[in-house]
Amino acid sequence: MPTIYLAGPEVFLPDALAVMAEKRRLARQYGFEPTGPGSDENQTPVKRTAAEIYARNDDAMRRADVCLANITPFRGVSADAGTVYEIGFMIALAKVVFAYTNHPDDYGLRVRAEWYAGQAIDETSGRPRGPDGVAIENHGMADNLMIDGGIEATGGRVFRAATLPADPSRDLSIFTQALEAIASTTAV
Repeated sequence: MPTIYLAGPEVFLPDALAVMAEKRRLARQYGFEPTGPGSDENQTPVKRTAAEIYARNDDAMRRADVCLANITPFRGVSADAGTVYEIGFMIALAKVVFAYTNHPDDYGLRVRAEWYAGQAIDETSGRPRGPDGVAIENHGMADNLMIDGGIEATGGRVFRAATLPADPSRDLSIFTQALEAIASTTAV
């Protein structure tokens, strides 16, 4: 059974144990043994130090066959910083990485809405810029081009919701779609 590292910010939710248990159940349903921050081996009432958590996740990433990361925007317009680190680390380990997001909008559209809401955008330079003169990434990707581009370079794919679900932090529809697609590939 291939091992799948489940990366994402769900571990910060107040109901993290229930959300992660469902993600693990779904991963097993599609033929994967889940590992990572919300995996069975990390479910313990013992409070761990940051160094212990890092070491456990580092080991889990090294042992995993594939990664599925939740890049739904977290505390801003982009994916959780720890999840982005895990994506990069898995890419550096030459693992196939997949990601999903429950937010349908491109990264550039989210930047415009969050940072420049109601302000004029300069479209004349060939590259959109906010009123502060700072360029707005405009590549039509789910997140920063290095995240999407790195995932695609591994042979992976970014799955996106068509519409924003009522509860983007907990909705597992696109996660399930991603698992189904990964399970049907021969890359794993």
